[in-house]
Amino acid sequence: MKIISLSFLCLLFSFNTNAQILVDTSNTAEQLINKLVGTQGIIVGNVKVTAPHLGYGSFNQAETTIGIDSGIILSSGSVFDAFSANTIPYKTGYFSDPKARRKPKGDKDLNRISHGTSGDAVVIEFDFIPMNNKIMFNYVFGSEEYPEYVGSKYNDVFAFIVNGDKVRRLNIATIPGVNIPVSINTLNDKLSNQYYIDNDYFKRPELKKSIPVQKKRKPVKKNKVSDFKINKAKKKKLNKDILNNLQYDGLTGVMTASCYVVPYKKYHMKIAIGDVGDLAYDSGVMLEAGSLISLKDPGQPKFKDYPDLSEKLDFQSILTGKIIPDQQSIQDSLDDVEQDRFAVTNINFASASAVIPDSSKNNLNELANYLKKHLDLRCELTGYTDNVGSKKYNQKLSESRANAVMDYLIIKGVAWQRLKIAGYNFEDPIADNSEEHGRAINRRVEIILFDK
Repeated sequence: MKIISLSFLCLLFSFNTNAQILVDTSNTAEQLINKLVGTQGIIVGNVKVTAPHLGYGSFNQAETTIGIDSGIILSSGSVFDAFSANTIPYKTGYFSDPKARRKPKGDKDLNRISHGTSGDAVVIEFDFIPMNNKIMFNYVFGSEEYPEYVGSKYNDVFAFIVNGDKVRRLNIATIPGVNIPVSINTLNDKLSNQYYIDNDYFKRPELKKSIPVQKKRKPVKKNKVSDFKINKAKKKKLNKDILNNLQYDGLTGVMTASCYVVPYKKYHMKIAIGDVGDLAYDSGVMLEAGSLISLKDPGQPKFKDYPDLSEKLDFQSILTGKIIPDQQSIQDSLDDVEQDRFAVTNINFASASAVIPDSSKNNLNELANYLKKHLDLRCELTGYTDNVGSKKYNQKLSESRANAVMDYLIIKGVAWQRLKIAGYNFEDPIADNSEEHGRAINRRVEIILFDK
């Protein structure tokens, strides 16, 4: 057996020695993403991190605690605080000054998903090329916001956002079967509790978001379990491995994020987490090492088999956007296979109107019939506008357009639970707004189908 001295390990890694789970913050973001990627059909590149150094890292020896043996963690507080015994009901670490007059803007996608203002955001992004038509990976989410702040504006959130061919800004960190983003307010001991694990034994502490700070020149008091009232009977019922190794008062079981993609096309993945409503109380998301894979799923609607091009393509050229000319015919042949899948064109609208034009109703009728035959599918309707008028006005108009399409599909017999809507005003134009032709194209509702 090879023996390495502890002093040597301390030079190489930043370990949390107070817990069985070992935490390492010495890896670069690229090394972390490479840990995440499995051996089955995924090529990654162009890794970028926007986060404080202690906001991300790797971990191992965690299987008995969270159901994942090793992986990477992103946290709105220090990752070392996450993997420690749960001794206080509100562990808090700040990456931003909570007393600063100008609050950090946070992350735009987290703000959109949570309908709040995020802070202490930790973001890792990368491009990837799948070799098959479905991607997936496993994760666990935990938070100190549980259980006291369920239902409040303090709704810490995370997201796995995929963007690329036939997939537009899709958050795949969702509750199975309902396509609702996983967050404090959507997955807890009352809602979707089949996925929730309780790790809280404190009697309800006073609800407050300003944690006392000791005056200068006085030693900072470290909170202990004895400082808080506890429910001894409940503590005995909790999982001791989780209680002794994970600080979070609540967590999910092992969840799987997945979506359909087009093989051999470049996609962008954004993994992000942040506090919402304030900068207090830490949350973290842990992703299983080696679980990011692509696989061939014949169950995809309108699935058609595709050729194995793994030995014929220069993946680095695809990642950099420079496809070699003699490979273009291969890409074209793949595109021909994909074109046979069911697709609905965008629904366009007249200026300042949310009325569906008659010319688009045939397409919507076909979509409704398709959805009624394929009950395993859900539909996302995203409204947009041109840039005429204020952002507030266009936000309302974009939502009205998405609602109009949803109402039409419901009238045609599609269950409302299978439909999701969003409005993004004049963000993400697909044509030039300086000309009327371009503005007409931008006044649209995009329709995306995805599996449950």
